[in-house]
Amino acid sequence: MEPPDPGRKSGSGVNNRKDPVETKLRTAVCAGKVSLEAAQKAIVTDWTTALSALGFD
Repeated sequence: MEPPDPGRKSGSGVNNRKDPVETKLRTAVCAGKVSLEAAQKAIVTDWTTALSALGFD
């Protein structure tokens, strides 16, 4: 489990800004729209551009 983003206030939404990106990538992998390897590489390279790098944003 990852700690929440620094400065996050309780009750203000997702714990970590990366969570929605991870969820979209997991959904895409499970739907066969992208390989697990490609999703992992994109998120490790730069999670802030992972969706656009794979054409999902």
